[in-house]
Amino acid sequence: MSSPRRSRNYVPFLHTLRPWILGFLGVVTLGCFFYFLTTLGPRRVTKTSSEVLTPDDPAVEKLSNEISDLMKQYQAVADAGVVTQGAVDKLTLALEKQKTLVRLYPNAGLDQASRLTSLETELGTATAKFKIIEIDRLEKDGADALGNADPDMAKTKFTEALGLQREINLSSASSRYKNYVRETALTQQLARLEAAPLQKQVAAAVTVARQAASEKRWADALSAYMNARDLQDRINREYGRTIFADLSAVDNLDSEIESLNAAGIAADIDAKEIKGDEAVVAGKSYQAAAYFGEASTLQADLNTKFPRSRFVAPDRVASLEIKQQTALSTPLADSLATLATAIGDHLKKRQVVLADQKIGEAVAAAETLFSKYPKSLRIDGNLKLKLSYLALKRADIRALQDEVYESLLPLPGASDRLLLKTEAPQSIYVLVMNTNPSRNPGRAFPVDSVSWGDAREFCTRLGWLLGSTVRLPTRDEFRVALDDGQKISWSQTNSDGHSQPAGSGRPNGTGFFNLLGNLSEWTGTEIDDKAYVFGGSYLDMPDAISQIPSEIRPKTDRARHVGFRFVVDQDSQ
Repeated sequence: MSSPRRSRNYVPFLHTLRPWILGFLGVVTLGCFFYFLTTLGPRRVTKTSSEVLTPDDPAVEKLSNEISDLMKQYQAVADAGVVTQGAVDKLTLALEKQKTLVRLYPNAGLDQASRLTSLETELGTATAKFKIIEIDRLEKDGADALGNADPDMAKTKFTEALGLQREINLSSASSRYKNYVRETALTQQLARLEAAPLQKQVAAAVTVARQAASEKRWADALSAYMNARDLQDRINREYGRTIFADLSAVDNLDSEIESLNAAGIAADIDAKEIKGDEAVVAGKSYQAAAYFGEASTLQADLNTKFPRSRFVAPDRVASLEIKQQTALSTPLADSLATLATAIGDHLKKRQVVLADQKIGEAVAAAETLFSKYPKSLRIDGNLKLKLSYLALKRADIRALQDEVYESLLPLPGASDRLLLKTEAPQSIYVLVMNTNPSRNPGRAFPVDSVSWGDAREFCTRLGWLLGSTVRLPTRDEFRVALDDGQKISWSQTNSDGHSQPAGSGRPNGTGFFNLLGNLSEWTGTEIDDKAYVFGGSYLDMPDAISQIPSEIRPKTDRARHVGFRFVVDQDSQ
């Protein structure tokens, strides 16, 4: 009975100790893990194969003294102003020893580090002096080689000089001995030497290409131009700072290459245009138009496909289109010209009905010609204007011709030239020009305040209506018309300060009125932007008018005392 009881007492006891046992085991485990971590990594070296010398070590002192002695030996020579190779060697040895000292004694301090820097600078400077002398010699030799046409030797010398200059520029030498400008100049000189043969190859290739092109060996020319183009492109990429670099040269070569590719098309265009011109001469208008149309299409394609070609010609497309439309319009234009001639003939013969019939046909033909072939060289703007004007005045032509011809007289001794008996009356001027500039208005009065240009335009339009040339008379024709003199009907003394009706007063012996007095009259005699007026006016005294006055006035003048009369040439149209 006692054993089971003890067993029951023992179990609760174990449950009580269990947390303490687990905690202890955890602490032990953590301690072991921590120990393991602390033993990882490098361990303390208990013995070294070499030892760092201390400042008071005899070896350090000896080395430092050796360096100082070497520096004194070098300085003695440097102070004399002549640095020899031997002195430079001593300086080099001093630098090596100083590097050793700093390496063996890393805690030597700032003084030792400064001495190391000073030695490096001094050695770099001393070496630079020797190298500069050598660079000068090499540059001179290179220049001499160039003068002797030996570019390979020059290239060798300049390359050596460039290497030495770069060594100086990268060294610890004093900045006064570094020369980056010289380095750049040598680099560019070498680039020029390397690029020069390439440039010669470019020139040679272009010469070959041009010769081949002149002989129409198009394939050879194209190959040579492409070779020249590749060489020039290489020069531009690799030697862009030399005088041989030329971007425009590549563009020009590209243009020549495209031109060769387009040469066949250009020749075809030329051939078709020539055939078109020949067809025009032969009177084969439609055949000519076909050739011009084909040439125009080919030229437009060439312009698009070969934009750098020297055969590109946008203007030629337009020119060929003009030739095409001119050829196509020729039959219609010839027909229109025939109609216009017939109209003029009928009007000149005063066959108004026949002229009227032709005017309608001609206006319709002109509209077709202008709308269908606007670029044709057979387009005549003046003819279209003339026909439109005649169409507008068709109803007035007969009456106007009757009034004009009733007022004309032949010039003495010139029956083919008819001069208006009076100054041009406002009735005729308004009918022809649809306007009246006169400041003394009235149908029976002569037109006044017209410029020389107004009078010329009136003559042009009246000529269309009469089918004859109408113009202003010359001063000589005025004098011929005066014949035996002219009675002065109107002057300042009797005109009440304004013009009098055309044809009023007394005519002269040949039937002309008021050649002198009433209104001064424009003549066809001109000097640059001025023209003569003849005969005096109501503003002048009779004595002045009797002297047959004439004066030069600007063509743009519009004076109330100036009018005009006109001549009809019956032998011309």
